[in-house]
Amino acid sequence: MKVLYFLLLGILLYRPVVAQKDSTIISHNTRRSFADYDEEIMYYGKRNQYFTVRIFQKNGTLFRLDSYTLLPKTLGNGIPLDSVSRILRHGPTKIMYLTGEVYISCEYKDNFLNGPFMVLYEDGSVKRREYYRNGRLAKSYCYTPDGTKQTCVPFYQAAQFLGSPNELSAYIKQKLGTVLDGERIRRITATLVINEIGQVTKIGVVVNSDPSASAQMLDTVGYTQQVIRNMPEWTPEKFNWKPAMNDGIAISSTCVLTAFRYNGLVQYNLSYRL
Repeated sequence: MKVLYFLLLGILLYRPVVAQKDSTIISHNTRRSFADYDEEIMYYGKRNQYFTVRIFQKNGTLFRLDSYTLLPKTLGNGIPLDSVSRILRHGPTKIMYLTGEVYISCEYKDNFLNGPFMVLYEDGSVKRREYYRNGRLAKSYCYTPDGTKQTCVPFYQAAQFLGSPNELSAYIKQKLGTVLDGERIRRITATLVINEIGQVTKIGVVVNSDPSASAQMLDTVGYTQQVIRNMPEWTPEKFNWKPAMNDGIAISSTCVLTAFRYNGLVQYNLSYRL
């Protein structure tokens, strides 16, 4: 349940929801049971276009509630939508402590945080009070357990590379430049799982290559994994990555490193996600 807790908490800011607006009549509901939790989906509206998802602990205590709406398969301008793009968040979301007390309460509108964003201590006192307008933070107030105002830091902070970007660039160009020719091997994407202490625990590699280079592609995957594992300590006696933070707690996240050739030069970029 602890893993589920931080996973769902992280999704809060990455899967923006849509609420039931024109009907409160439940069309039907479904319930599924998993190893660590139970899930109930309740559908509303004449075409089941609205639904809520409720997550329960195995003891029956509500853990999370999200509200959604389903867009049509084709928009009015004729653009078709896939099954994922059709789902939007809009309306109330709640996340509870494992005791059942409210931890987070917020609102979404058209896939963006909109309106109050509240974080509470387990005794019900306010920990964070923020206000969003269409996904942009407008106001933010944070409090200690005794109610004293304190400086707010972002609720979610992505992982960070702690070394010098120039040194990392030089390392990548030196190590991957020999295999990344831009023709047979066109692009290398490495997905690094960074744990709660900033340690890389898993490396997945995808190589975009010409079909004629299939044998070389397999060698490139293993070589890229080795290059990343052998990265030097950019800061002495420290891991190369600062872990992601959710409400002040370190969590596991993913860094995506993409290397490619542009105008004959090896380039790279980093992005982070849960």
